[in-house]
Amino acid sequence: MIKITKNIDEANFITHGGTFHADDVFATIFLEKVFGDVLLCRVNELTNAKEYSNKIIYDIGNGVFDHHQLNAEIRPNGIKYSSVGLLFKKYGLDYLKNKNIFNYQKVYEMLDKDLIMQIDAIDNGIFPDFSNNYKITTLSDLVSYFNKNWNEEKDLDDLFLKATKYFTTVWDVIEKKVISKVEAEEILKKALKNSKDNILVLDKYIPYKDYVIEYNELHKEKIILVIFPSNRGGYAINTIKKNFKTNENILDFPKKWGGKSPEELEKLTGIKTFRFCHKDLFCAAADTLIDALQIAKEALKKKN
Repeated sequence: MIKITKNIDEANFITHGGTFHADDVFATIFLEKVFGDVLLCRVNELTNAKEYSNKIIYDIGNGVFDHHQLNAEIRPNGIKYSSVGLLFKKYGLDYLKNKNIFNYQKVYEMLDKDLIMQIDAIDNGIFPDFSNNYKITTLSDLVSYFNKNWNEEKDLDDLFLKATKYFTTVWDVIEKKVISKVEAEEILKKALKNSKDNILVLDKYIPYKDYVIEYNELHKEKIILVIFPSNRGGYAINTIKKNFKTNENILDFPKKWGGKSPEELEKLTGIKTFRFCHKDLFCAAADTLIDALQIAKEALKKKN
């Protein structure tokens, strides 16, 4: 449980007061997962941090879990750590190992990439490059919305606790998703050995996208299309992105297929159960595996 105290001497954790951000909120959530109960004191300044060496101090005080000093630690990729990144670097592996998680090293790396690093980046002024004329809401934006509005009189400590409660659920679902992705890799390794003609066929849907992109970067013979049973019935045929930095596919389905009715698709291809092709040409569907494979082969043939 996370509680806040105004008495700094009785607290076992210290962070900054006032407006809160994604890094101190998620840092607090992580500390509760590692140490159990958190009795936190949020202070506006801390000039005598050495007096509280028996407490964990983060995002304030210029200590090992702060990132506001000139010599703050930087990741190998150039992104400066924030408080949650520094804490996760220190305790993350042991936290996951103690939960008896399969391949906890890989889970640590993926959780760092999928959750922690984006908080580090945005908190240190590295923002996503969006060229759209509408707002893209980041995780850090969502946390900021829990702060009080200019025309409200609310206690920031209460709002901080409300944010930690809400985003604990967010942490949990992301962690669970990452664990499932790592577990899926063992299945994907076997399936990739049996793939042929640039097509990967899965017995059921598993999170494949990141792993297949990584696989393609390392192999000359690339996976271009993935087939798996759809939760809507039948089989889905999906494209694969060229890399992690683009939404461009290695292959788009033929333009003349996009948005057509099942009757039109059968007439165009001769494939009887071809029932759907997205208008943006990144996925298709058929009622049978045989037809799904035929759709994939026809698409590859037109590409080549």
